[in-house]
This record gives sequence, C-alpha cells and structure tokens, in this order.
Amino acid sequence: MSNALKDLIEILRPSRIDEDRFQGMGSSGDGVDATYGGHFLGQATAAALATVDDDRNVHSIHAYFLSGGRPGEPIDYAVERVRDGRSFCSRRVTASQAGKVAFEMIASFTVAASGEVIKPDVPVDFDDLPPPESLPRYHDLMAAQDPVPIAAGWALREHGVDVRVVNAPWSPNGPSSANGIRMWIRANGKMPDDPKLHAAMLAYQSDESLADNLLVPSGLTWSSPDVFIVSLDHGMWFHRPVDMNQWHFVEQRPLTAEGGRGVACGCVWTQGKKLVASFTQEALMRFV
Repeated sequence: MSNALKDLIEILRPSRIDEDRFQGMGSSGDGVDATYGGHFLGQATAAALATVDDDRNVHSIHAYFLSGGRPGEPIDYAVERVRDGRSFCSRRVTASQAGKVAFEMIASFTVAASGEVIKPDVPVDFDDLPPPESLPRYHDLMAAQDPVPIAAGWALREHGVDVRVVNAPWSPNGPSSANGIRMWIRANGKMPDDPKLHAAMLAYQSDESLADNLLVPSGLTWSSPDVFIVSLDHGMWFHRPVDMNQWHFVEQRPLTAEGGRGVACGCVWTQGKKLVASFTQEALMRFV
C-alpha cells in the first residue's frame, strides 16, 4: 500500500466523537486556499455509513458546498438519523469548522434487492480504450506539461487514487468527442476488504476534475487567467457496490452552461462494462 493511499484511508475514516458525531482530518495539498470538494463528500459519506447497519448500501447522496472550507483544520460532522425503514434509511450530514457550516449532505441507504434491469449504453469506443497500465500516472503526466495546467500543489503530488487520464486538455489525446475528461481509476495500492470504505473513496474521487469539464469547450482550465469557478452542489447515485482495487473507467462531460452556472455529469464503469455509479455537479462560473 502506498503512503498516499494510507493517508487517504485515514482521511476517509473520521474519528467517532459520539454516537452520531465525527471529526475528520482537515485537507492539505489541494492546490487552492479551500478544501477539495471530494474531501467533504468522502468524509460525510463515511460518517453517514458508520450510522447504518452493514446490510445497508449507500445508493444516493445529494450535497451542497456552502463555503470553501479551511485547509489544515479538522472538520466536525454531525449525522442526523432522518429515517430508518425496513428497506431504506436516510441520514443528513452537516460539516462545520469553528462553528461555521461549510457543507451539507443527505444520503440514502438500502438493502440489496433484485428487480428489472435496464442495461445502459456503454461508451461507443469502450473496446478501443487504451489499457490503464499503458498510460502515465497522473503526476507524471502533469509534470510533463509546460506550464502545469492546474495548481501544481495538487497536480504534481502522488494521490491515494491512481488516475490514468485517457482524455483531457492536458492529455496527448485531447478532450473526448463530447468535450469531456475521461480516465481510469483505482486505489493506489491494496485496499482493505471494507465495502463502506470503497464507497466513501468513490464519493471522494467523484469530484475530481468534474467542474473542469465546463471549461473545456472554451479551451480554459482552473489555472487560466481571469477564470473563477467553484462547485455549488453534487448528486451521486451508486448502482452497485464498488471495488476500488479494480480499474474503473470514468467518463465525464459538460451538460449545459447558462446564466453563470454550468452542469457537468459523469459515469463510472467496470472493465466488464457494468455501470457502477453516475453523478452530476453544478458549478458557478465567472470570467473576469
């Protein structure tokens, strides 16, 4: 297991302070003077999962980023048990720092069940995707760029999730045909056999580069001069349990932008072409 994965697992295991209160490590190395949105998503998902029975799987989360967060400072998570039913249960999670609410999320959990299956369309070029091992590691890809297209503090460090970029403005292949960012992901080392931890890690990773898709059609990135972009909310649906020890293909694309806000979406696929999760995010966009 890499040191970066050990650090991420520690982030995704907030300490239990009371039955429904937790404290998570503060963020660091995010490359900005705020907290990476996935940090909130992963820790809040982990805190909520800690309050449900082991037979309950997370199937959806809906979150709002209310303030930027303060890097380096611990984050307090309060979980409210909204409902506990026979098949479904719901939790509300509020994240605060120094008494100020920074993030809120509602999460829903359910027991395993069978039912009608509608098979989604896989990416048309799935069979022709380059194998993940044939692509450079994320920090190596970014180190080869001149200039580095996003904040170096994030781009050049090793991460707990091994990302191999298929399509992006900073990839030799350029953006996808849908002006999107696509990548292979898996844990950067061997993950423990803990389904809740795997789900929290995917929630954490789902924020990676998602809002960037809104800048791709304009040929811009987070580090472009006179660009201000910040995530507003995030919705995610887990369609089946995830094993982060295996490679997954993440396909992202911009959906729409108007009135200073844009929406991007993404899907996560196994190498066996099974849809694991889908997610959307709205971001505030300013070009000053």
